Amino acid sequence: MATSRRCWQCDRPLRVTARTDMRYCGTACRAKARRRRLRWKKEFAAEMIATSMAHLQDRVGRRCPSCGVWFAPGVGIRRDARYCSPRCRTAAWRARQHASSAAQPLRQAVTSSRTGDGSGAPTSG
Repeated sequence: MATSRRCWQCDRPLRVTARTDMRYCGTACRAKARRRRLRWKKEFAAEMIATSMAHLQDRVGRRCPSCGVWFAPGVGIRRDARYCSPRCRTAAWRARQHASSAAQPLRQAVTSSRTGDGSGAPTSG
């Protein structure tokens, strides 16, 4: 008699009619296993960054320009990521927007001084 196959995540028996390559009993177990793998990869990458020598840190990880934390691009996030999290990316975007809005009144003052009347409206002539 054949032994029943079991779910790799929860260890419950799989259905008798399940495909031969089925590993998980359902989508919840599959998602939980994926999250566990990603968490393990992040922890492993963080450990590699922490234990690697200073001259290897640029190859293993990258420093977030917003918060200064070392992170491993390609582990749970894009390989070309500049920021460690969406929170830092948003904070940097808001800082850029704030800097550009602070320069906006200066631009308006320069354009109004060019027209000559101070109103900022173009003169017809």
